[in-house]
Amino acid sequence: MTNTSKALFSALLIISSLALLSAAGDGKFKLWDTNNKLTWDDYRDTVLVNSRRGALTSSGMHMSYKMSDDEVIVEAYSQMDPTKSWADSAKKSDRLLSHEQYHFNITEYWCRKFKKDISSAHFSMKNFKEKIADIQKGNAAESKEMQTLYDTETKHSIAKEEQKKWEAKIDDLLKKTEAFSDKSVSLTLKVN
Repeated sequence: MTNTSKALFSALLIISSLALLSAAGDGKFKLWDTNNKLTWDDYRDTVLVNSRRGALTSSGMHMSYKMSDDEVIVEAYSQMDPTKSWADSAKKSDRLLSHEQYHFNITEYWCRKFKKDISSAHFSMKNFKEKIADIQKGNAAESKEMQTLYDTETKHSIAKEEQKKWEAKIDDLLKKTEAFSDKSVSLTLKVN
């Protein structure tokens, strides 16, 4: 496989894993929870031939909101889709599962960052939908970039020292955004 083919394949996998998942609440998604880590039971078993990849975690942010006259309640949370997540049975290991958990943790960080960003933004009834979509789009692009860099620098968990550095970095980001770990954010809208 050429470098261009590898890059294209990686990009497609990242794009599919970062797709915003919209069918929340039907029980098929696993919500991010510090006390409920991913397990191999959350993945479909597969066998890959001629691939260095061992697993893919399909995760994203679900976002919805309810508007009243001058307030919006935004609900946003990270979720993983077990039906679109897979693991090569021959490559399963604790190290690889931990690497995949940190992909999910990156998704949670960007979900918290989204809630932080909308909490400090100034919305009106007229600009709410456009402005929140712009914030969400910007965060999704940065999340995708971070997920790609994480895989590149850790070589999909093979580079142990880089993996440790990334784990510390992601843990720190989650700690710094802990105030935004609740699912809901209440925003007051200006009338004009």
